[in-house]
Amino acid sequence: MTLHHRGVPHRSQPDQLVRTTWILGIGGLIPFVVGTALVLSNSGIMAQPDLEFAVSAYAAVILSFLGGIRWGAALNETGRQSPVTVALSVLPSIAAWVMVLIPAPWNFVGFALAFIVQGVWDVTAIRDGRIRTPWFARVRLVLTIVVGACMVALAFATNGVAASIA
Repeated sequence: MTLHHRGVPHRSQPDQLVRTTWILGIGGLIPFVVGTALVLSNSGIMAQPDLEFAVSAYAAVILSFLGGIRWGAALNETGRQSPVTVALSVLPSIAAWVMVLIPAPWNFVGFALAFIVQGVWDVTAIRDGRIRTPWFARVRLVLTIVVGACMVALAFATNGVAASIA
């Protein structure tokens, strides 16, 4: 890292990309974590069904976004630009749409499974060298663990039996 003329560190463009990806990824976790905390605490900040729907809708948007990342990555996969991979990359959007339509807790169970499958698929493609950003595997792993944990917590929180005990 070199210094600018004002003594401010200068990061290379690749370093800036990694840093920006981490910042945006962690920032993207805020609605998951806050939404989960609000549902778990029964905060009364908004009606519980509306809050659950808001988290579910956000999960659908992010899952669709991850499918879009894979679409773009599939078009640039090293040594293999597979039509099958492009076709599979639309499945997260379809799954997200279906999850929004089914009631809790099953929507959150479905989201947990979909985010975990997507995370494994992404990390596997990175580790196999089909996606040439090795640092992104760690980002995807961390984000997948946090989102998966939120979805599992929401599934338990919105389960009629668990909700009546709490």
